This record gives sequence, C-alpha cells and structure tokens, in this order.
Amino acid sequence: MNKASTPSRPRISGTRFIDPTASGEGRLSLSASFRGHAHAVTGAPRGDLGAGIDTPPGETCVVCAPATMRLAEELFERWNDALKTGDPDKVTACYAEDAVLLPTVSNVPRTNHAEIRDYFVHFLAKKPQGTINQRNVKFGCNKITDAGIYTFRVVDGEQVMEVPARYTFVYENRNGKWLIVHHHSSKMPA
Repeated sequence: MNKASTPSRPRISGTRFIDPTASGEGRLSLSASFRGHAHAVTGAPRGDLGAGIDTPPGETCVVCAPATMRLAEELFERWNDALKTGDPDKVTACYAEDAVLLPTVSNVPRTNHAEIRDYFVHFLAKKPQGTINQRNVKFGCNKITDAGIYTFRVVDGEQVMEVPARYTFVYENRNGKWLIVHHHSSKMPA
C-alpha cells in the first residue's frame, strides 16, 4: 500500500470493513443496521443525529479493547473480592471518578468517588458477598454491560441473610483499565 492510500486514522479494532477515511454511511458498524443507521461508530456527528456511539468527546476514531464473557466475569469477581476486603477504598477504586451508583440499600444516587465511598463504608459493615444467579452480557466498543440477578449474603447483627437483587454493571475501558461507570442494584420485589 503506498503512502497516499494509507488511512490517516487507525483502523477500528474488529471492524476491518469500516473505512476510517469515509464519511457518514462508510463509518457505520454492521449493528447500525439494527439501530436504523442513526449512530456512526466513530467521528463527528452525522447531521442532527448526534455523535458516534462509544466514542469519547473530541475523538474522531477509537480502538476497541477486546471484551469477552470471561472478562465480564472477572470484572464482577474483582468488585466482589474488593467487597470481601472490607476496605471502602478498594471497592471505590473499581469505579470511574464520574461513575453513577444506584445502590441496593440507599435511596441516594452516588455520582462521585466520595459519595460512592461513603455508601460502601456503611454497606461493608454487613460483610456482603455476592453470587451471580443469572446474567445477560452485552458488548460494545470499550464497554461491557452486565445485567441480571445476584444474591448477597449479608450479616445483620447475628443474623445472616440472603438478599436476592437485580443488578446492572456498565464497565468502560478507560486508558487501558476497565472501570464501573454505572451500577444499579435493587432488591427483588417481595
């Protein structure tokens, strides 16, 4: 390939058929056909349809990190292992600085590290241990969404309780590190 025909932007990982120098339709992923062609994978907005999905603001191209079911499992295990330490700082380190936590036993949304840490200071006193019962995982460019049902074993005084709950974790790969950017957990209806 001669220098004149070399694309000026790197190829998007896993999508060899996308021409990074093309505009509009040429930068759509195969799954865009299921979204009505409304979202470009990379680059500037297409008219009034909004910016490319999964692309940080100001970026014209993004390289997608590999994402697998095993990675989704490992990310949950990392978070659950942090819970087992009883250290709120270790748990908070699993979250992005701008993460949103909609916690199980609080009606207060937590939207930064200080608020997330505050929640876990109190929640960790219950010695929680989570087990996934059912999961549904979706993959995007530098994004994993893991949603399902988990059961928490918690200690309240001398009583050990099993608390089933619905959950959603959204992880993003930021600067090579997978972090929780959104976590919603709610007890199952009685």
